[in-house]
Amino acid sequence: MTENRVLHVIQHAILTCEDGVWTGRYGGEDWSVIAGSHDEVLEQMVETLHRLGDDDEHRWRIISLAEAGERTEEGFEARFIDRERYENRVIEAMESQFEEE
Repeated sequence: MTENRVLHVIQHAILTCEDGVWTGRYGGEDWSVIAGSHDEVLEQMVETLHRLGDDDEHRWRIISLAEAGERTEEGFEARFIDRERYENRVIEAMESQFEEE
């Protein structure tokens, strides 16, 4: 039953530094950002992802990558998992975030 499955996407940050210039992107994305420091490039990456969160074209691109296979690009993983497993992963992630603070 597809209604009990959730698309689970993991996008890893891919960072490089050359001559003091940082470039960052997330696996599966067709954009990158450039900054003068590690922290700045991460901040720009997060801001860009948030801005793209409501973009239908961006969402469909990610869904298309996910449907193409479990691992289709460097730093990009996607698979369909059952809803209960997904909810357990969300709870674990929230709990670990509170433990780190």
